[in-house]
Amino acid sequence: MSDIRHALLRRDPLSAAKEVLYHLDISLGSALQNAPGATPGLDKNTVDLVEEFIFQVPKDRSVQRKRMSCVQELQLLEIMCSYFQEQSKDAIRQVIFSALFGLQGNKADESRMAMLGKLVSMAVAVCRVSILECAATWLQRSHSAWCVRLARVLVDDYCTLVPCSISNLQNICSASPRFCCQLITAVTALYDLSSDPDLSKSTSTLSKK
Repeated sequence: MSDIRHALLRRDPLSAAKEVLYHLDISLGSALQNAPGATPGLDKNTVDLVEEFIFQVPKDRSVQRKRMSCVQELQLLEIMCSYFQEQSKDAIRQVIFSALFGLQGNKADESRMAMLGKLVSMAVAVCRVSILECAATWLQRSHSAWCVRLARVLVDDYCTLVPCSISNLQNICSASPRFCCQLITAVTALYDLSSDPDLSKSTSTLSKK
């Protein structure tokens, strides 16, 4: 694995990230094929590669390497969008998504969440159902605090920053009902609905019936 890392260090950041994504597809795809029904995991070395070359979390502070530019990060998001759209097997999509964005309880989780928010926001904008379905599973399995963070990104992007684009969020109701359901659950945790007097009155009335 050290040979792979050294080879990746010689590449530009975007090329290295693409290579790690390709490595994940081959290794996890093969593992699924060899053991159908099982959920293959990642060894620590592979997790380290993902964190260092996709999420830009340095593992060796003595090594100076270029970070992705904003343009390269956008290109990587587009590559991910295309990958999940073109991967025909849902099981592989889900495993790769989990390998990329499954939270590890370390400092790389902040970078994971940042990229996850951008990827899902892009998926909403261009209606990439395959990514929305993977994100629905992620929301279902993740701690509520992380789900709320992802929901906040989408609320900020589509309701606060560009309110006229809220129709994109509305479209996902039919495109991916699973994601829509999970997102609504997460969004409700963003707000204290009990502070709305009309809602409180309605709730009280319903409870008496």
